[in-house]
Amino acid sequence: MSRAQCLRPPAGAYYVNRLEEFEMTEALRPWIREAQNGSTEAVEFILEQFHPLICKHSRKNRHHYDSMDEARSTAHLAIIDCIHAFDLNSDEDAPRAFNRTIQSRFRRESRQNQVYWARVEKNIVGEDEATDLPPIIDELAPDPHHYMDFVGLRDALELHLSRLSERERRFLHLRYAADMTLAAIAALHGLSASQVCKVIKAAEHKLKSAMTAQEYKDISP
Repeated sequence: MSRAQCLRPPAGAYYVNRLEEFEMTEALRPWIREAQNGSTEAVEFILEQFHPLICKHSRKNRHHYDSMDEARSTAHLAIIDCIHAFDLNSDEDAPRAFNRTIQSRFRRESRQNQVYWARVEKNIVGEDEATDLPPIIDELAPDPHHYMDFVGLRDALELHLSRLSERERRFLHLRYAADMTLAAIAALHGLSASQVCKVIKAAEHKLKSAMTAQEYKDISP
C-alpha cells in the first residue's frame, strides 16, 4: 500500500462530525507539514481532499466571477494560504480551518468587487448618475427601476472593461478594488507613479467614450 493510500482519509471524508474532523486532521498533518516545506505533491493532495468543499463554495459564489474556473481559483488560493498558516502544534481541526478560510476569502473578494464597481461607476459616469451603494444594498432602494438601471449600467461596464488591455484592467482593479495608491501600484510594476496614472486615465477615458457611445446608441431611433 502506498504512502498516499495509508494517509488518505476514507472516500468522501469531507467532514460530517467531530470524530471525522479529528481523523482527517491527523491524516492530513504529515501532508500539511510537507506542503509547508515546499512539496507541490502535498499541496495537490490536500486540494484533492477538499475538492467537494472547493466546488461547493465556488458554485455558491460563482456570480461574483467571470467564470467557474476563476471562482475555483479563489478557493484554491484560500486553501494554499491556510496550508501555510496552519499551526501544526495546535489542536485545531484542519477541515474547519480550511472551510473558514475559504469563506473569508470569498467574503473579502465580494466586498472588494462591490467597492470596485462603485468606484469605477463614479469615475466613469459621474457622481450624479452613479450610486455609491453596492448591489446587495441598492436592492433596498424604494424604486425598483433604480436598481434595474444600476444592474444594466454594471453589465454595460463589464462588457467595455473586457475590451481593455490586461494591464488597464489590472491597474483599475488595484486602484479601485484594492485601494492601492498610484505609488504602490508603480512600485509593484517597476513604473513611475505618472506612468501608472497615465494608464489609468487612458482606461477611464476609453470607458467613458464607450459608455457615451452606448448611451447615444440606446436613445437613437
